[in-house]
Amino acid sequence: MSSASDVAKAFSISGLLDEKSKTRERFPVLEIDVNDIAAHPANVAYSMDASAIRQLASSIKRDGLTDLPLVRRLADGGYQMISGHRRLEAFRLLAEDDDAFSRIPCRIVEGITDAQAITLLHTANYFVRSLTVTERAFATEALGIEAERLRAEDPSLKGKRTEDIKAEMIEQQTGKTVSGRTILRDEKMAKTIQSDLSRNWAIEANEGRLSASSVEILKGLPREKQTRLYVSRPAGLSKKETTEYLKRKLELESPCDRRLVRILDDLRSYMSSMEGKPSKADCEAVAEIRRISARISKMCTK
Repeated sequence: MSSASDVAKAFSISGLLDEKSKTRERFPVLEIDVNDIAAHPANVAYSMDASAIRQLASSIKRDGLTDLPLVRRLADGGYQMISGHRRLEAFRLLAEDDDAFSRIPCRIVEGITDAQAITLLHTANYFVRSLTVTERAFATEALGIEAERLRAEDPSLKGKRTEDIKAEMIEQQTGKTVSGRTILRDEKMAKTIQSDLSRNWAIEANEGRLSASSVEILKGLPREKQTRLYVSRPAGLSKKETTEYLKRKLELESPCDRRLVRILDDLRSYMSSMEGKPSKADCEAVAEIRRISARISKMCTK
């Protein structure tokens, strides 16, 4: 019976191609019908973009399968994907036109629990392909339950930061190093992206095209103003240039915003002084001032 710790000791999940005889014995490769492998429910957190899968299918057709998926054998005799959901979908796509792709070679792991399977899925996904900030954060946040279980079982982990335990789990299962500080930063960044950025800036940040400084600048601004800054941004700016653009734009606009606020206050004061003179002309003037006031107010919040 193989276990999660055996997997960590035998080979790096990010490659899954270790050809040592012990690895071949413990984790045999088997060609499995693509329709006999179930997706893991926890994989829904990761992008399965159709265009990316088509590109992957083209790459597999041209160059072959360079990384073997990892599946676990279930008690009922079926299989469940742990690492390789996109590769499986690419094979299914290719199989529509070529029966040669109706079966996919997979590395088989047996005897692991549901919790261990989830841990392997998220640690493997962390390095197997390029993830967005949000996907990386989801992967490490999902490891939190296992981290707390380990802390409860191992007295030596008492007082150790959760993000450092997560980092050790990832290193153990993949053979690659990530710091707890990086994990904590990504998790905080993902929360900011989801809650404080406008849609277009959120996409930029999530894909790693915004610096942390830019995110900090944007998160305190109203969504309307964020949108205007996004639309007026010159094309092709680097992360550093985008940060400089945001700082420059806000420095230029700040005095203008203060002047608009003063004008708005003056208009409101004048409007209040006219409220006791409800002549037709005054009512029309008040209505016009209110319209102007509303426009200026909207400009001040952009």
